[in-house]
Amino acid sequence: MPIYGHEGHEGHEGHEGHEGHEGSAGASGSSAGAVSSALGSARDGTLGYWNGYPDRTSRVVGRSAWDTVKTLATVPRQAVIDQTIQGLFRVDFKSSRKANTKGTVFFQDKPLVTMYAPTLKIIEEDQFPFLRSAADLRYDRLNEILVETGDIATFFSSVSYLSPAATKWTIALLNAVFRLCTRIEMPVKLGFDVPRPITLSYQVQPIIQTPGHPAWPSGHATESFAGATLLNWLVRDPNGKNAPKFDPDALIAAQVPLYRQSERIAINRTVAGVHYPTDSMAGAVLGLTMVEALVNLMEGKKETTARTYYGNKYKGDFNLSLLSAEMQPGGTIKQQPLAIDPKGVPDWLQDMWDTAKREG
Repeated sequence: MPIYGHEGHEGHEGHEGHEGHEGSAGASGSSAGAVSSALGSARDGTLGYWNGYPDRTSRVVGRSAWDTVKTLATVPRQAVIDQTIQGLFRVDFKSSRKANTKGTVFFQDKPLVTMYAPTLKIIEEDQFPFLRSAADLRYDRLNEILVETGDIATFFSSVSYLSPAATKWTIALLNAVFRLCTRIEMPVKLGFDVPRPITLSYQVQPIIQTPGHPAWPSGHATESFAGATLLNWLVRDPNGKNAPKFDPDALIAAQVPLYRQSERIAINRTVAGVHYPTDSMAGAVLGLTMVEALVNLMEGKKETTARTYYGNKYKGDFNLSLLSAEMQPGGTIKQQPLAIDPKGVPDWLQDMWDTAKREG
């Protein structure tokens, strides 16, 4: 059951589409002209004398910014959320003319995620065998793969409570995280320009259309691990064991349900024939690290975790156990603390965040 309708997250392309008519009664075209004409004649017939001065006290004067945000239509609300959240991040590559081997995502102008792309030799010799083996699962996973092409959030709603009415602001933040991922992952894909499987073999024959953008990192892995990281905090049991602690590493090691959904969504892209396991590893690192930083910022923390993924050294498959193992000392995912400054969070965004934590 899609939980968003027209507001649904629409897959790896990041397209959210037009999110419904906001105008009076949804009127458009010739019907809108008829409504306007009717309103004009009704005014002429009912107004009487007016001296041209205001005759009421506006209820919006002096209200809080959060009260204003709550009244915004979908597109304006997205604009103010995205300007604030996406402005925290930027992507940097050495070359804008050709493919790079190294790229960095910055948070508050500090290096948050550093990535080294896999070599073509690793892809051809080490990743393709996993791609071939995963193809055996295509018919078992076909329905999932097709739904996930345009909607991954619904898979989270089967684990946590997500309702447009009851968890409005949780969903708004989740959608904002998806849009953040698109804004970051697409320039990263461009900067590395890693070839899709279909460009290297006639035998791959994916069961879905291969996207027109480069492979590494996987957008589905980035978005699903970002979404799971956000929801693991927002929908946690505040009275549960270790509830106040936010530790994505431990949650991944424990293979909690939300991350298990992320794992399956990511792996299904390899099953479909459009991604390698290393794409999912890179996407998982990117998505969870970005949102871990965002959660820590919103919770007033002064430190988060920066990660470096050496995709040029990793030859293996992808799953939660392997992801967790690579984050341990000696693995290809290096971690270190990064200082952040929570002072710049707008009051209205903090109010939205606190409201989302009380939902559901």
